[in-house]
Amino acid sequence: MIVRKLGWNRVISVSVLTFIWLGAASMAFEGDEAKPPSATEGQELSEKFCKACHLINGQGGGTAQVGPPSFASIANRPGQTAQHIKNVLIQPHAPMPDMHFSNEEILNIIAYLETLRTDPTIPPLLPPKGEGKPKFPKPT
Repeated sequence: MIVRKLGWNRVISVSVLTFIWLGAASMAFEGDEAKPPSATEGQELSEKFCKACHLINGQGGGTAQVGPPSFASIANRPGQTAQHIKNVLIQPHAPMPDMHFSNEEILNIIAYLETLRTDPTIPPLLPPKGEGKPKFPKPT
């Protein structure tokens, strides 16, 4: 009955579009297990984009900048949070340039900053593996 009203071409088109949409939706759910942040990639990004102004691992970009804190001091600042670092990287203050980092790159930089923290009593910037997702009850 639907075929008579719409015609075969429309039914096939709608079927194909539905199939494509369902495939895209399932791929989105398959990507639920996101890649954990990488401190190594964060260090590489920091050395590439931030070294001109900040000290990274005690090394600057050749000229000493007065004012920008070292990465170690950023990591160990009292009350420092991952959200604060994200906010600064998403919407930097002058004279810091907007580097247009992706969310994954920001998390990698935060993971690198985590490696520079020296006080074990302060809470981590990133939740330990497996604790970042909400926990749902098991189905019955």
